[in-house]
This record gives sequence, C-alpha cells and structure tokens, in this order.
Amino acid sequence: MRHFLVMPAVLAVAAALLAQNTAPSDSKSSQHPGSALCMVSGRVVAAADGTPLKSARVALVPANNRSDQIFGTSSDSDGHFSLKGIPPGQYQFFAARSGFVEQHYKAGVNDTAPLFSLKPGEKAIDVLFRLIAAAVITGLVSNEDGEPMEGTEVVALRRPTDDENEDDDVSRPRKIQMQPVKAAESDDRGQYRLFGLKPGEYYIKAEDSSDPPRNIPVDESFWAQQSLGSEYAPVFYPGANQVSQAEVVPVKAGDEVQADITMRRVKTVEIAGRVIGTTGPAAKVMVRLEAADGLSDFYREDTTDEKGNFRLRNVPQGTYYILAEQRQEGTHVYELRAHQKIEVTGDNIDALTLSLGGGVTIQGRVKVDGVKSGVLDRLQLVLLSVDEDTFFGGRGEVKKDGSFEVRSVHDGNYAIRLWGLDPDAYVKSLRRGPDDVLEKGLQVEGISSSRLEITIGSDGAKLDGSVIDDDGPVVGARVRLSPDPLTPYNHLRVQRTTTDQLGHFSVTDIAPGKYKLTAKPMQSSEKATYRAEPQAITLSENDRKTVEVKLEKPQE
Repeated sequence: MRHFLVMPAVLAVAAALLAQNTAPSDSKSSQHPGSALCMVSGRVVAAADGTPLKSARVALVPANNRSDQIFGTSSDSDGHFSLKGIPPGQYQFFAARSGFVEQHYKAGVNDTAPLFSLKPGEKAIDVLFRLIAAAVITGLVSNEDGEPMEGTEVVALRRPTDDENEDDDVSRPRKIQMQPVKAAESDDRGQYRLFGLKPGEYYIKAEDSSDPPRNIPVDESFWAQQSLGSEYAPVFYPGANQVSQAEVVPVKAGDEVQADITMRRVKTVEIAGRVIGTTGPAAKVMVRLEAADGLSDFYREDTTDEKGNFRLRNVPQGTYYILAEQRQEGTHVYELRAHQKIEVTGDNIDALTLSLGGGVTIQGRVKVDGVKSGVLDRLQLVLLSVDEDTFFGGRGEVKKDGSFEVRSVHDGNYAIRLWGLDPDAYVKSLRRGPDDVLEKGLQVEGISSSRLEITIGSDGAKLDGSVIDDDGPVVGARVRLSPDPLTPYNHLRVQRTTTDQLGHFSVTDIAPGKYKLTAKPMQSSEKATYRAEPQAITLSENDRKTVEVKLEKPQE
C-alpha cells in the first residue's frame, strides 16, 4: 500500500502559493494602518560554505493557520529576499530550496520550529537562513535470485521522538508507529532513490505493492496483482521481516548512502469466510485485513458477494485485525460493523464467520454562550474510542439550530472532539445528564436515552509568558498546557505552542480550570537535558495571567 506523505496542511498550502510567487495582497494590507505594517528582509545561504542560494522560497505563515494570509517570495541571485506589508502578529517563518532541508528561522535541522513575532511597524532586517544540504538514500531492490524487482515501493521511516510521542493527541493506548518520511518506486533496473532527507537515522522498508500512476491507464496485470497480492512479504533493510531486526541507515548532511534490499518469497495462505447481517448473509460488505503490529502497511480487502462470501488471498503469517463494514445505501454512515483479531499460521482459514452488529444513535445539542450562532453549522462532532484494539467511533454534523446526531455508535468508551470552532471559542462544558463527559468520558452500553449537551464559550482565559534559562531567553522552547488531572477524555483541552525569537509565548481561549504548565528546550539543543518543573495554574473566565518559566538542569 502506498504511503501518502503529506506536508503539514499549512505548509502544503504555502508551498502551492509560493510556486506562484505569492505576495501580500492589497486587500490584506488595507486591513492595517500603513504605519503598523512590518517588513522582513535577509539572505538565504548554504550552511556548508555560505554560498548564496538563488530561488529559495521564503514564507511567513500565520500561526493561526489561516491559509489565505501567506506572505512569500523567492531569493535573488545574491540570496537576498524582502517581504513588505506584513501585518503584525506571530508566524511560522521558513525557507526551502530543492536539494536542501527546509529550515525554520532560529531552528536547527531537527528542532521544534519557533514562532516569529512581529510588532506593529517592526522592520526585521539581516535575517539569515543557513540551509543544510539534504541527504540521499539509494539502492537496488532484488529478489533472492539476484533479479531486479520493478515497481517495488521503498519508504524511509523514522521513529518518532519522545517529544512527538508526548505531543501526539491520542486518547487510547497504542503502539508507537514509525513515521514515513519519503517514498519512491524502484525502476525496471530495481533501483530506487530517496532524496531530500534530513540528517538522521532511517529504517528503509520495501513492499511489492503500489498504487497505479496518476492519470495513466493500467492493464489487467495490475488488477490481477491487486486481487491476488504479492508472493513477496514486506521487508526492512537489509532483508528483515520485522523492524526490530532491521538495520538503521544513518545519513549526514549532503550524504548519498547505498542501501540494497533483498526481497524473499514467503509462504502465504488464504482467508475465506462469510459475513452475516441482521437478516442473514450480508452482500456488498467491505472486508479488510490489516496488520496488528502498527508498523506494516500490509492489507487485503474484498467485498462480499450475494451470499455474503469473501476471500482474501496471499496473506503471510502474522497477527491481523479483520474488519467488516456495511454502509447505509446512499450515505457515508456505517450502520453495521464487525471486527476480530486473528492469528495466521501456515494453514488456510476457510470458514471464518463475521457477524455484523448495529449501534445506537447518540443525539444532543450544541448551545452558545456569547458566541455567534452562525458558527454551529460548521461544527463536526467526533467520537474517538479510548479502548485498546477498538476501531469504531462515530461522526455527526451540527445543524444550524445546534442539534446533532451520531449514528451507529457501538458499545465502548469514547472521548469527544468538536472540530470547526472559531479561533475565539472553546468547549465550555460537555455533559450527558449529570455526568461531565470531559471527566468521565462517554460510556455506550446498548440503548440510552441520555442526550449530550455541549456549551461553547468565548470568555476563555489567556496566558502569556516567557521561557528562560541561566543564559537568558530560550528560543523555540516547547510549551505545553495540560488539564490537571489529564485524562483520556479531556485531551482536547491540551494546548501547545513554542516560544518566539524573544523567548515569549502566548496561549489563548483556555477553558477555565486547573492546569499544569511545562516547557522544554528545542529537541537538538545542547541543553536538551534542561526542562522546567510543572507549574500549577488555575484559570477563570476572562483571566489574563503572565508567567515566567525557567529551565533548570537536573542535579547530577
């Protein structure tokens, strides 16, 4: 299965606009007095030798992620750039060029990106970006007979850092998953090339499975392979079946490293069975098999026939989840579902039965407290299971009158997210009868008459502050504000930010309550062992508080 490697949404939009040499528009500039607008200028050079870099893309992206306010330009032959007419505020500020690693201002190659703050009328000149040359991993994919393998998907993966795991807003227990960074496909000579890599350590995975080229017709052999699967199991460099047995490939700035991969045939089996619905065999049900290890992208899928039969071919040994979902005709609502964990050994499985089960409908209403009502029909309610090995949740759209319903919710424990809130709004309360769902979660057990009542407020608190150490302000420090106590059900109230070039930070629209404030330096900082002890903070409606956080080195 192909990895879809997507830039963060705001940077992807920035890249698209910068390709068109986007500049600040008059309509945006007119929203601010001329004396309040800012300018930024500087140079982009190669870190290795200081050579000016022409045609580097430089962009300021508002920290609020509003993609219609991106200010960008390209560097000239001397590496110079200039951006004018920039409204004051906080931005993500970065430079990028082909052959080099994208870099944020005042950040190292693997550091957290600090925010860039501009005060009204400020002119920031002599900004310098020193871009590091990107690394390349290349190699040959062959089978056990030494023959080149064409069309093999090769992916560079890396382990998430401790900071990334901490910031991952996941409510339920889960295994740490590898993060795909770059993907390529081997050519007719079996050769692949992964370029644009940051310095670091990577795992390389090869899989004899890929999607067809976009807008290019495919022949019958492609569909045959999709149906039958591959006789080759996915492997990690140099030829390991498990990532725990794989070798890492370290690369430095500008390196080109060779990493050849050998694919081996493995014994595969067939899984066949039936899906039973509420009235008998269920036709047109999607059945999907996924690896349970959280590391492999292996999958097989089929659709049941008129008798409810399905067949999944060429499945290697391993542990899997098999899922079945039946969509209500003409909608995106999956009314009936089933899932099961199975062990695949060396024998076929030919009589597996999956029984579809329905769920309940959760109804409720969103009301506003000081927020314009027009926001409601842009909101979506999402139920996320906090139970391990549970895949099903639910989603519902909020209507203009604030009412909503989430259909086909199966038994389990859920956390609730509300997406689409205006920047100055927050979830003030979330209750089911007398129960606080942000404290206890949503427990679904059969039919229940209780309704969800959600209140949105706009009187949230604001917390300003600075992060310092013995040497002064800390740029790019990671600041995290978490509810106290933090539970799987109140993760939506966790807020994160980074300090700007002056060591300042600001967190807004905070729900009243008790919190813990922590901070740590940029990941690759020489002071990476420094961190701040959690500060207890209590915030009320419309509070405005200022704090100072000092990073202390642990005593040896």
